[in-house]
Amino acid sequence: MLKKELREILAENRATAGETWLESLTLRQEKDTLRVIFPHMYFADWFSLHRRAAFEDALRRHFTRLHEDSVPRIVYESAAPGAFAARTLPQPVSPPPGPDCRSNTMAEAEDPFADFICNDKNAFPLATARDLAADTTSTAYNPFLVCGRSGTGKSRLLQAMTCVMSRTADPARMICSSAARFCSEHLVWARRPELFWLRYDVLVLDDIQDLAGHDAWQRKLVTIIDTCPGRQKNLPGIPSGEDIPPAGEQIHRAAPRMIFACSGQPQALKALDERLRSRLESGLVVELMEPDLDVRLRYLQVICKERRLPLTREQLLFLAQRCSQFRLLQGLMLKVGAYCAVKGNNLTQSDMENIVRTGVAEKMPGCREILGEVARRLNLRPEDVLGAKRRPDLVLARQVSMYICRRKLGLSYPELGRAFGGRDHSTVIYAINKIKKLMVSNKSVHQLVTEIEMKTP
Repeated sequence: MLKKELREILAENRATAGETWLESLTLRQEKDTLRVIFPHMYFADWFSLHRRAAFEDALRRHFTRLHEDSVPRIVYESAAPGAFAARTLPQPVSPPPGPDCRSNTMAEAEDPFADFICNDKNAFPLATARDLAADTTSTAYNPFLVCGRSGTGKSRLLQAMTCVMSRTADPARMICSSAARFCSEHLVWARRPELFWLRYDVLVLDDIQDLAGHDAWQRKLVTIIDTCPGRQKNLPGIPSGEDIPPAGEQIHRAAPRMIFACSGQPQALKALDERLRSRLESGLVVELMEPDLDVRLRYLQVICKERRLPLTREQLLFLAQRCSQFRLLQGLMLKVGAYCAVKGNNLTQSDMENIVRTGVAEKMPGCREILGEVARRLNLRPEDVLGAKRRPDLVLARQVSMYICRRKLGLSYPELGRAFGGRDHSTVIYAINKIKKLMVSNKSVHQLVTEIEMKTP
């Protein structure tokens, strides 16, 4: 019955009228899935290049006539082993919420990007990822590569982009996987890479750095990237001449998108083969920076509100100063919740110190460590920086140290004054404002502060 209806629809198209290739297909409809079985792999290759678009268009028109709400999911298989696309891809279901996403699930969230916690440091990568996922940017960044250290939210960002793209694209035409798994499992695309972009529209690969040392895998990915068609081209497989459908019936689809993530800074790409690295760098490369004290504190405040934990701002600041990654903060907050369940809601400073001492907290730099690093960079002694001398180099080191301690540790002005030899809080305010201005006007000071902040996260 289905074949008869499809045959009549195909007969209405001048390009497919009178053709008999439909008889070679075996169609099996199982609830919301339609299995299309090819007689052999060579027929599958020909079908993908020349008649797949017309076949799927005929299916859409058939189910529209039946007033069906949606077309069944199509699964292509082959009667011969090792043939075309016998695997059914999983739907891009979102995992449970992670530390940098606060929604119940990304798939259910109206905007998966809305609850990301960030400031100006990561505003550009997030805004660009949002535009690319929604396809609202006028520029096609292919590929789009997200770099960043472990725990900065790269995988979560890719998941958010996948959720947004799956709302406008067919999830069955999307691959979302780790790079190593994709290269080890999808062997057929290495032999016929031109067929890949006929089957899929979106390729999202995480942990691209894991391909280092695997030359064959890197070569496979290079061929996939090289065969990615340009933006808004006609669907491949419909050449000029008699195969062109009548006017108004040509089939178009949006440009395929490639989105990758790499653990580490962009310099980590040097471990990859030069051909793959050059192709990755030819697109847009962005870096997610580690969350600073402001972001970590806001994240802890959100968790406290969600879990109804009665921590004061000082206690949250105490925790935020001791972890630089969301994952570690999440572990600390689990332990705080356990303490509250056992000892009650009123945690003392001794309890907080015990949680940090036996938890997963990192050894974060304090005023002494930051002052020592600044003094070392400027070839000075830390005790001289803390002293009362007013030499220009000592004053600069003192002011830079106060500025970094304020940003990294979140100390109040009186606390900074006491830490730097009992100075008045007005002196601290002047020092911090002075360095803020020099960060804009003096390249040497900007470089000094940036390098020290990177070394003391």
